[in-house]
Amino acid sequence: MASKPNILFVSHDANRAGAQLFLLNIMKDFKAAGYGVQLLCLLKWGPLLSDFESVCEVKESPKKSKKKSKLLSKIIKIDSKKGFSSFIKETYGSRKIDFIYANTIATACSATQIKDVLQVPLISHIHELQFSLDLYAGKSEKENLLKSSDGIIACSQAVKDNLVEGDSTLASKTTVIHSFVDNESVLELFKNSVPKAIKEEFNLPQDAFLAGACGNAEWRKGLDVFINLVNAIKQNNSNQKIHFVWIGLKPEGKYYEQIMYDVRKMNIADYVTFISPTPKAVEIINALDVFVVSSREDPFPLVMLEAALCQKPILGFKNTGGCSEFVKDEAGILAEYLDVNGMAKNLLYLANNKEIREAKGKSGHNSILTNYSFEHSVEKLKQYLDKF
Repeated sequence: MASKPNILFVSHDANRAGAQLFLLNIMKDFKAAGYGVQLLCLLKWGPLLSDFESVCEVKESPKKSKKKSKLLSKIIKIDSKKGFSSFIKETYGSRKIDFIYANTIATACSATQIKDVLQVPLISHIHELQFSLDLYAGKSEKENLLKSSDGIIACSQAVKDNLVEGDSTLASKTTVIHSFVDNESVLELFKNSVPKAIKEEFNLPQDAFLAGACGNAEWRKGLDVFINLVNAIKQNNSNQKIHFVWIGLKPEGKYYEQIMYDVRKMNIADYVTFISPTPKAVEIINALDVFVVSSREDPFPLVMLEAALCQKPILGFKNTGGCSEFVKDEAGILAEYLDVNGMAKNLLYLANNKEIREAKGKSGHNSILTNYSFEHSVEKLKQYLDKF
């Protein structure tokens, strides 16, 4: 029997975000299945670092600065191309790496150099749509990565369509493998968490209808859109008592101050609770009545899958990527792009129709188990990688 391949995974950091959580889950599974796993973390930083280190040794690339920036591929400053190449050769040259697995476009600054040194196939897993592609990699780096990749994995059909629209030659080497979450652990949390206790712990009203969202506070995720939804419901003067929750907002920084400025001006502070990033996100989501995806652009948000597993109907917008791809008005309801009033109407409709709300929640739950399960996607991923 042939031995399992030895894979060098490359991540831009170890932050608690969808792409990094996805990488952590597949690395755990691959190691358990007998694959060799190595991790190069360009920025050895983030709350998931200890989790990655429990799977394998984590190396960090040599660089001049650890300063964080939106444009990672320009700010992760390698000492020099020659110095980085020497580092790769010294660190991995004798480890018989079979192929490189570059996770996200933010690894573009180094993945092609690693391939040049190790002379093995490069697989690039793209988790980004156009705005993020342009944000996290320079034009030449992005084009070089996609051209140099022997295979490209797109985390959703929307991601593949966007890549191919930009360069039709990528179609033949791009495969859609939908991102996934650890269904078993999410379902275990869903089964054992107590909504009443979670509401008490995070100071959420016990008797209100809860609509919540989760994600890093940024323009792309639409936190500003979310608070406009809160305001629209407030202006509606509905008899339904609705309270909103955003999970993942750190109470610091310029963007936080801008959001809170609007919250005060709108006079909606009593209608919304902001919760800092927490490992109890799934338990909080389980205490919600509906889950809101307010993103302007989101390739295939994993937190949406977690919400669906918790049988929460999804509210989102059309033409934003993975949300509309998943929901299809079966696992929730979609409004036109950034139509906040339309989303508010959909929210009130679900708040006033328990049977429909529960039916859409169950539809999303079943869809995850049949079409987007961890087992289904990771097996498809292994079969794809076997080609290399």
